[in-house]
Amino acid sequence: MTEFTDNTLEINSNINEQLEDWVVNILTDPVSKISRLPNDFQLINGIIDARVYLKNTYGFTDWKIGQDFFEQVEVSGSAYNNKVEAYKKEIDYDRPIYQHFKMKGDILDLGGLNGTVREFLSKDTRFVSVDPFIDGIFQIPPAKKEAYKCLSKPLNFIGSLAEFIPFQTDAFDWVHMRSMLDHVQVPDLALKEVYRVLKPGGKLLVGMYVEGGKSGRKPLIRLIKDVIREALGWIRINRFKDHHTWHPTYVNLLKLITDNGLEVQDSYWQPYWKDQVVYVLASKR
Repeated sequence: MTEFTDNTLEINSNINEQLEDWVVNILTDPVSKISRLPNDFQLINGIIDARVYLKNTYGFTDWKIGQDFFEQVEVSGSAYNNKVEAYKKEIDYDRPIYQHFKMKGDILDLGGLNGTVREFLSKDTRFVSVDPFIDGIFQIPPAKKEAYKCLSKPLNFIGSLAEFIPFQTDAFDWVHMRSMLDHVQVPDLALKEVYRVLKPGGKLLVGMYVEGGKSGRKPLIRLIKDVIREALGWIRINRFKDHHTWHPTYVNLLKLITDNGLEVQDSYWQPYWKDQVVYVLASKR
């Protein structure tokens, strides 16, 4: 369980009050979609908790194990060795994506946690992030906060899962999903929710690693790693266990998007990852 000092709790007790009016005005119950006020929700350390779990649905246990793992990685900063320069390199290799896709207007960042994509957005955008990891916005690694200047700015944030978005229909110009769609329990339900909250003509930008990359063939090094990871799992060494909920190919990803009513407009293969990570732009028909 997260430990907070009395001072931290005092500072964060009114975070809910820092939600901008435009976010408050589009709040709904995540299931019924009936309009709600912030005080209608449970608060955790001042944050609206609109999380709805599918505990008795196939895949929940694996999702929960994976979620716990990724939360630990995020808070520890271990993936970046707690180095400012490592986070700055991430910024550098992500920047071309948002030079290619210029998001504007009202933006929902699904699974966005502390909203690092704001590093690439213009000041005239309106932005809200939702994520199941509520405590994560209080536990940003110092090196990450130093690298990402946007993390020193106020953030509209609500605890929520992608399958049950607590906002009105036709509310957003853009929905952003970076490195998270392979973490959700029910991808189809998440995409149906994306379709619902997008305005007519609104845009979805989803970025993720896809099996086989652009060519459809896994690199040899990836095949070797998969074999080693599987072998370690058999002897109960789970440090390198794969905690993603699914592994779509590029074709699978496009099918998921189009099956849920969105029209694919563009695909951008992130240069840094050598045609293994794709960002797909789709629009609401």
